[in-house]
Amino acid sequence: MNSHSIQARSTIAAAGLLLVALVVGGVALDLAVRYRIQNEVFFAAEQVAARWSAAARNGAVPRPIPTLTDITLVQLVDARGRVVDSSREAAGMRPLSTLRPPADDRLQERTECSGQDRCVMLMANRVSPAADSPVVYAGTAQPSLLATHTLEYVIAAGGVLILVPVAWMTWWAVGRTLRPVERERQFASTTSHELRTPIAGLRARLEEALLYPDDVDPRDTIQGALRATGRLEAIVDDLLLLTRMRGADAAPPELVELGALVTEEVSALGSGVPVRVRAVGDVRVRGSRIQLARVVGNLLSNARRHAVSAVTVSVDSVDGQALVAVTDDGAGVPPADRERVFERFVRLDEARRRDSGGSGLGLAISRDIARAHKGTLRIEDSPVGARFVLMLPLAGTAGAAGEGTVAPRKTAVKPRRNIWPARRPPGRSMSATASGDAWE
Repeated sequence: MNSHSIQARSTIAAAGLLLVALVVGGVALDLAVRYRIQNEVFFAAEQVAARWSAAARNGAVPRPIPTLTDITLVQLVDARGRVVDSSREAAGMRPLSTLRPPADDRLQERTECSGQDRCVMLMANRVSPAADSPVVYAGTAQPSLLATHTLEYVIAAGGVLILVPVAWMTWWAVGRTLRPVERERQFASTTSHELRTPIAGLRARLEEALLYPDDVDPRDTIQGALRATGRLEAIVDDLLLLTRMRGADAAPPELVELGALVTEEVSALGSGVPVRVRAVGDVRVRGSRIQLARVVGNLLSNARRHAVSAVTVSVDSVDGQALVAVTDDGAGVPPADRERVFERFVRLDEARRRDSGGSGLGLAISRDIARAHKGTLRIEDSPVGARFVLMLPLAGTAGAAGEGTVAPRKTAVKPRRNIWPARRPPGRSMSATASGDAWE
């Protein structure tokens, strides 16, 4: 079951439960409103009918019968069904009802509807227990909320206005909750695929050596196995680093002078494409020295792998940000791939051709480290080649990495195989070469 299926099922379940609750609540509200309106109308009609019934017993009913409330239809009807007296609004009308309450239940309510769908809510009050007693009818036209389905439409519209936003918020919340899970699932799937490839190659070489011992050179088999093992080791090491960066306790940050750090990384490189360093001033940031060295090392290795003749590294500060730019004179990275190269296990065709043993995690790890230091790592436009730009908050600024923002502990990260040499003064240009990872 994928995340979209879970998201859809969760949204449907939540919307279904809410719909049931809204239907029950809407019906209850509709009945309550109708009952209240009916009760108020009949109560008012009862008061008017009782008043003029008492007046009729005393022979003091005026002509016409005055109305001072919303109960405007008042009639005094004799035992033969003739209208003896009425209010102005009921003048000329047929008797409002044929109901004659019995002597033992002289006050009754009734809703009378004509053929034209005109309904009147009224109270019938028998004036006296006598057989020929007249009846007083007092009522009013049925309110529109009771005569039509307007109330139901209003309640239904309100339910929709509640249901739709809640369903959308449920979809959004479940999707947001499942998004990291889906990323982890994709990562696990991609990792399994990347690990399966060198394992399958290693197994094939070993099986071939066992099945055809006379036709297979043991030295070639061992060398191939070592290459596959080296790729496996690189992938596992980078996966462990990613896990430690996310799950380990934070280490107290330290002040790191980026010019000196870059100089040390360049001096640790082996032979190959020369690297020129231009460091301006004293550029200090706060963070993990080992992690920042890993970022610089990855960028240098990538740049030298793709450079034609030279790599340039500049260290500067701009608007409260430390800037480290690594530029090579190679083919560069196409604009469409400038974000994709930072994804895990993404290796462009040129990278695979130049370095088949890379893990494909170097740039992903570098960007994670930059973000952990409240900085950015991106590829910018360059007249020639690729230009990777690392920006970090300068030490002492509001955005600088503080306590608990850098992970993992320095002791938790496997140290690089190169040990830092003695520092060289920042700003000195130097040339050095070494092998490194491809775009990864």
